[in-house]
Amino acid sequence: MRCVSERFKTLFEGQQKGRLNYILNVCFEIQFIKIKFIWHTNATRNLKVKIFILVLFVFCSALSAKSQSVFYMEYRFTNIEDTSLYHVFLVKYDDGTGFYRVRFYDPESKNDVVVELNMEQKYYVDKNGYVDTNKIYFKGSEPAIVYGDKNYHYYPERFWFKLDTETGFYEPWAVTSPDEKGTAQGKFVVKPELIDQPELTKDFVSMFFEEDDEFFKSLFATTQRSLTPEQKKAQLHLVIVANTEDETIGNTCMLDKDRTYKTFKDLAEFLGIGFESKVIFGSDYSKENVQVAVSALKPSARDIVVFYYSGHGFRDDKGNSQFPNMALSNKSYEDAVKSSINVEEVYNNIRTKGARFNLVISDCCNNAPDDRETISCDIPRTRSSTIGWSLENCKALFMTNTPMSIIMTAAKPGEKSTGNSSYGGFFTNQFRTNLTSYFGPFHQFPTWNAVLAEAQKNTTEQAENSRCSESNQPVKVYKQHPVFRIQ
Repeated sequence: MRCVSERFKTLFEGQQKGRLNYILNVCFEIQFIKIKFIWHTNATRNLKVKIFILVLFVFCSALSAKSQSVFYMEYRFTNIEDTSLYHVFLVKYDDGTGFYRVRFYDPESKNDVVVELNMEQKYYVDKNGYVDTNKIYFKGSEPAIVYGDKNYHYYPERFWFKLDTETGFYEPWAVTSPDEKGTAQGKFVVKPELIDQPELTKDFVSMFFEEDDEFFKSLFATTQRSLTPEQKKAQLHLVIVANTEDETIGNTCMLDKDRTYKTFKDLAEFLGIGFESKVIFGSDYSKENVQVAVSALKPSARDIVVFYYSGHGFRDDKGNSQFPNMALSNKSYEDAVKSSINVEEVYNNIRTKGARFNLVISDCCNNAPDDRETISCDIPRTRSSTIGWSLENCKALFMTNTPMSIIMTAAKPGEKSTGNSSYGGFFTNQFRTNLTSYFGPFHQFPTWNAVLAEAQKNTTEQAENSRCSESNQPVKVYKQHPVFRIQ
């Protein structure tokens, strides 16, 4: 937990006896299923459309180019009369949702059929109500016939993944498809293959999408407007504050600092605009240095300002802000409280400087200073692919037509922010991976309301789903609800 707590207080008093284990919720990166397409012409009657669903929670990859993935899959069913070969193309967003398309041959109409479904990740819970963290499955929903017989009845599948303890990733394991008569069991024909962007060719994608589909155009659009001469003069000003020397959260803050810096530096380079940064960490971590850094910001009316904080936080019951105070000292518990600044105070100060776009983010607790910490298990991630960014999407989010300011924090009043030494802050990873997902070609017409609402929703869901199920112990459930405001 990332807050000024009783544990934080005793740490300063020299009584700390161990490090906290921070929460990591199952993260899954967007996965695509590339299909080596083999047209099947001898399928049996009463086909069931069979789809591969691969869902990856995101909180995993810190690299901006790794927020999406592509997979290839083929499979058949083994305990029903249907002997068809099913080919799947799946788009998985970082929040564990997405869509997928399946193409197969329908012997009744003697035509190929393409079906699209939404999807979501589910945890496997055993008969005693305990979560088995070695297994997850992915459930399809809302099937829609894209090409073929519109009256075709479709039964969504569940695709099962099992933890590979050698790699630390969840890997495809089995396919099932329940209906009113029972459950069909599937078997993969070839091993699922992770695909990177160079392999997403027009020939492959056109098996599932026509050229006028928005998805197809987003992948292969060759005419993107470049920045105007005025836009090219813009600068991205980045201020990062991270409590990297704290014994309990220093490792998580270090990861947050490095990964957040990379994301925004990459963004500036991708846009082709200027980049200025001030990173406050280590022995420089102090209230005075934060105030100096914010005061030194002199953006023009075309510029972008990003302020990011990772450290301990707490709620001042005497204040009216729903946003937390940043504890900007490691000397003592009392000094940390005394040397604090409210996040909203920094936000209001930055807004007065007149930049076109302002973004203020804090990953810290928002509860009472003496509240106790929460502890959770780590759950490994799945593999991800390298997918590039869309210039139009980046411009739509950070080079807005009218001035915009955003403030967001990891938890609502009374709650804690969590993380671990492998992935950094839960909220930070969730926000960053959602943001970079919207940079990519698989989202059309991105908006900040969509980005922030998804980060808020995903943080909440992953906190609730980050469950430790030990032998003969009840499942633990955690609560975390990020707060944001757009002006």
